[in-house]
Amino acid sequence: MKRKAIKFSGDYPKLHGQTSAELIAVRDIRIDRDTPAELLTYDTTKSDGSRYELKTGKYLQLIFVGNLGIPFCTIRSAGSDGKRDYYVLSIGEIFNIEAKCE
Repeated sequence: MKRKAIKFSGDYPKLHGQTSAELIAVRDIRIDRDTPAELLTYDTTKSDGSRYELKTGKYLQLIFVGNLGIPFCTIRSAGSDGKRDYYVLSIGEIFNIEAKCE
């Protein structure tokens, strides 16, 4: 069976070069003016210092433990109900980490 993948738009320090990770939890969150800046900085800052912009709205926070034992999270658009179900049903599965090289 082919492994699922979690894709990133670039290299992120939070990944620590890990190549795969187990999804351990899914949380519903909202990004708005009350969202801690520390969370946004952690989640969206790439190795080159640029940031991925998250707009106000509903999101899923996916929490992983990587193949080096280092945990990290990623915030993804909540999208449709099917997207949440997909991730919830994938808890405990190993995902390949695919970071787009720029």
